[in-house]
Amino acid sequence: GMPSSARAWISLCAAAGAGSLLAWFLPAAALDWQPARAAEQPWRLLTAAFVHWSPLHLGANLAGAAVLAFFGHRARLPTRAALAWAAAWPLTHAALAAQPALAHYGGLSGVLHAGVAVAAVHLLAQAG
Repeated sequence: GMPSSARAWISLCAAAGAGSLLAWFLPAAALDWQPARAAEQPWRLLTAAFVHWSPLHLGANLAGAAVLAFFGHRARLPTRAALAWAAAWPLTHAALAAQPALAHYGGLSGVLHAGVAVAAVHLLAQAG
């Protein structure tokens, strides 16, 4: 069976993929990151990751989520790594508030990069 240590990580990867697939059928304008609407529509901090602009964009990020799930399973990333990555989801988009000229943003790419960074830091800390 799957080591319990990787369960939380793989669940987050699955949530990223499922949310992205669901969002594909919903209006992007209701979910994407829009700094002008962030204060009264805080859900955008999370849902922006699920918005994709093309089938290629969606497919590439679903593949990325699958690779990250496999990597987390092999590395047996602990629950605390998954919690750190979960915290990075809204922070990834909150950081975009510093760039108000960016009127719309969507996609898992930033969140996936945050996951790679969390995994790398965990593995480096273990190596030390």
